Amino acid sequence: MTELKNEFSWSKSRDEVFKACLRQYWFNYYGYWDGWLENAPERTRQIYVLKNLKNRYIWAGEKVHQCIQRSLNNIRRGIKVLSVDEIVSITLDQMRAEYRSSNMKNYWKNPKTCALFEHEYEVELTDDQWKETANNVETCLRHFYASDIYDGLKSHPRGEWLEVEEFSSFHLDDTRINLAIDCAIKEGDDVYLYDWKTGKSLSEDFSIQLGCYALYAMEKWNVPPESLQIIEYNLSFDKSNWFSVTQGEAEDMKGYIRGSIKDMQSLLIDLWNNIPAEEDRFTKVEDDRFSLRCNFRKVCKPFLEESTFSYHSH
Repeated sequence: MTELKNEFSWSKSRDEVFKACLRQYWFNYYGYWDGWLENAPERTRQIYVLKNLKNRYIWAGEKVHQCIQRSLNNIRRGIKVLSVDEIVSITLDQMRAEYRSSNMKNYWKNPKTCALFEHEYEVELTDDQWKETANNVETCLRHFYASDIYDGLKSHPRGEWLEVEEFSSFHLDDTRINLAIDCAIKEGDDVYLYDWKTGKSLSEDFSIQLGCYALYAMEKWNVPPESLQIIEYNLSFDKSNWFSVTQGEAEDMKGYIRGSIKDMQSLLIDLWNNIPAEEDRFTKVEDDRFSLRCNFRKVCKPFLEESTFSYHSH
């Protein structure tokens, strides 16, 4: 069997982790490697499992995205979509099963199963707080399936669908740039790219994502930025925002990504093989409030006690 190679690539999320905490970055992109092997060192195995933790907000967002993906792919293939009541019921049943599995910490035996941050670090949450997570999933789904956007997609010609929930990439110089496309369709010479949001914030900085979408559309579909429409649909609030990107903004994004890549690669001792410097070169954030929200707390700052700080897993 061919040995897997940890190849260097860039993404918006990688950039965010790099800017937030270098030690978290090391755990996330290097320390976990080979942790899936049966003979992995104990600490490497721990890092691998902890990397897969997600908080309840991310979990909820993933469930919503999975439902939408299934429905849109069924539409593309001419398969009847379930009613929204059936979709909600099936999804909430899945969430209950995943919650129980995570609460029993089954993910330590089977890392591919649901692993919730709140269970690993025994965050005290009331039943109402968990119920609020489920309610938000239901709200997002009901908003989506009742929306004009969904109506438009249902009647869109099958031959003009481009992508649904695909992990895609393009190349900048010699580096692979990764991104996720929720939904993209063609209409005449224009491309409409949809981004589903499930968070409670409407003030998130979207500029890096927009630039990446524009660069991807230029390379993948040969679409100039002026022919690209990006629709961010916040399902919690049932609110959509339309964005466009200029040629100049797309070029600026190339400069930003190149700078970020250079910073990341300055911590490699072997650029060609993506071999990082030793762990200690990747400095830890000193703020323990940040560390309390970090997946890798157990292997990075095991002395931290949950009771020391108030915790909010946003």
